[in-house]
Amino acid sequence: MITISDNLPTSTLLELKVGDEITNEHDRFGTIKDIEISETDEFLMFLFQLETSYIIVKKLKQVCLL
Repeated sequence: MITISDNLPTSTLLELKVGDEITNEHDRFGTIKDIEISETDEFLMFLFQLETSYIIVKKLKQVCLL
């Protein structure tokens, strides 16, 4: 089982696939049934649909100002 949170690297979140077992360390856990990724100017949002619930993870985008 993989523990996911906002602190997990984006690359690790992108590697997750349907069928993986995940938990949010609190009250939700299960097998991924579907994954939706949304993007805005400020963040990426991952919605992991489980059998009976879901887990949402928001990752702020890295902004590099030169």
